[in-house]
Amino acid sequence: MKKIGFIVLSLILLAGLAGIAMLLATPSPLAAADRETFERANQLYQAGNYAAAASLYEQLTAKGITNPDLFFNLGNAYTQTGKTEQAAESYARAAQLAPRDAQIAGRLEQTGEILRLPVPLTVNELALGALVVACTLALALVGSRHDLFSRSTA
Repeated sequence: MKKIGFIVLSLILLAGLAGIAMLLATPSPLAAADRETFERANQLYQAGNYAAAASLYEQLTAKGITNPDLFFNLGNAYTQTGKTEQAAESYARAAQLAPRDAQIAGRLEQTGEILRLPVPLTVNELALGALVVACTLALALVGSRHDLFSRSTA
């Protein structure tokens, strides 16, 4: 009976870790007003008004919003207006937030910058790894203290 309880506890922890991983992988949503500004900037970009789009993206970054899509789009707007240095900086910032995004890495390479390999772990990935290790150690400790890993001969 102890082993079944241990297995259930392990599954609950695994489900919890999966949920946390999904939350960490999802970018934080923008506030309604910021979302409208972002969408307006995207519309201006699509219409070919790159300088106005860049201005709106800059307003969002000035508010402290850190979103890889925002920095990627800002880099695109800078590229279209000929501001290659600022574009490279924006793509680099996007790459810091989403280091495994191939589209961001491609644009960064187009500016002459090269994404360092191996890709460093993000803070969220490090935190999740520490949580996995802690849960594994806790399960191992509980299992060993209650002899759940020994083979029963009965």
